[in-house]
Amino acid sequence: MAESRIGPYRLLRTLGIGGMGEVFLAERADAEFEQQVAIKVVTGGAFSRNVQSRLKTERQILAHLDHPNIARLLDGGSLPDGTAYLVMEYVDGVPIDAYCDSNRLDLAARLKLFQTVCEAVHYAHQNLVVHRDIKPSNILVTAAGVPKLLDFGIAKLLDERQAVHNTLLVTQADLRIMTPDYASPEQIRGQPITTTSDVYVLGVLLYRLLAGCGPFVLASTRLPDIERAICEKDPAAPSHAVHNDESPRARAIAEARKTSAGRLRRALRGDLDNIVLMAMRKEPERRYGSSQQLASDIQRHLDGKPVIARRDTLRYRATKFARRHWLPVSAGVGVFMLIFAFAVTTYVQTLHIAAERDRVAEQRERTERERIRAEEISTFLVDLFKLTGPERIAATRSPRASCSTRAPNDCVPDFKISPHPRPHCSAPSPPSMTVSASFKTRCLCWTRP
Repeated sequence: MAESRIGPYRLLRTLGIGGMGEVFLAERADAEFEQQVAIKVVTGGAFSRNVQSRLKTERQILAHLDHPNIARLLDGGSLPDGTAYLVMEYVDGVPIDAYCDSNRLDLAARLKLFQTVCEAVHYAHQNLVVHRDIKPSNILVTAAGVPKLLDFGIAKLLDERQAVHNTLLVTQADLRIMTPDYASPEQIRGQPITTTSDVYVLGVLLYRLLAGCGPFVLASTRLPDIERAICEKDPAAPSHAVHNDESPRARAIAEARKTSAGRLRRALRGDLDNIVLMAMRKEPERRYGSSQQLASDIQRHLDGKPVIARRDTLRYRATKFARRHWLPVSAGVGVFMLIFAFAVTTYVQTLHIAAERDRVAEQRERTERERIRAEEISTFLVDLFKLTGPERIAATRSPRASCSTRAPNDCVPDFKISPHPRPHCSAPSPPSMTVSASFKTRCLCWTRP
């Protein structure tokens, strides 16, 4: 602009030009103290009156917001020609997506940084302000890693009293002031805006920070094409947007997150997919109730706890518990496996011992039977030798004696050595000995030639 000064500030250079105005870097020109500021001035145009009204509203909004992650309002006023301007805190930083990529932040660090943005948005919501233009270029991150939320130019006041006091000249075209890639379905359709509209846009921002691309591809900037893409099509899950190939873009996205494409897909699959998709649901009532609830669900994911964006099942909770307490769970599983192995080993050994006991008992029984049999045979042989000894033979000699004339003691039980016992000893026979054995009592007979 032609003037080199605005109030006590000297203009240094242009920081940016937007549809509603121009932003300059300036410094104090009165040498009272050194300070660099950002001055936003409304530009002319068909809607300059409306834009000036919006700038005054933005000034009123920023005057009520005091948060470490929201750029502060320092001063404001009007130029001699009536053009409104406001003086804000100068944030020397880069857009949040560029900051994350240039510093190669991993997913956990990106989520932590995003949570800080959610806190700033929630603070604005608590003051009944809807930003309506959350995008990477409106969130600058300083060299110290502090994000700052900027540009409340199209913000909406939810307080009806303030809205009436800061009346805007609104037209149908003004209702659609937005950034198409970062606009909620209700913004595109011109429906009432609530805090859940900012929740939707936060989901779009989180999608880009995680996957490295936006959820939608707009064929053109025509409103019907934008509405068809955002309001009618469901976005793909962030894990599906990461290409698992060796293309330079896929490698660059993965390397900016200190991982590979495959690992990035696995890290996004599950909780993070569900968190992003819940924030981006078409129906406002099905989204997170607030940006704080979104940040809390992200914290639950970082802590390894079940998230509300995912269906609650026993298996899911058990898996989360095991991952969260992996050391005691691993120790418990190890102890259980040792006990189980000991029990199985003991049971198998018991079976072997029982089988061995049965085998030994059977062998002992067989041995006992053989012993008894051997004793019987031994007894039989001993008795046989006793019956055939010389003294027994001498005691029983008698010429032509008959068994009937023997004394009862001369008759012994016989064990049937000969199958044909002789009934008597009267018949002549060659000089031999015949022993008859049966279960009946018989006589031993000796005969001579």
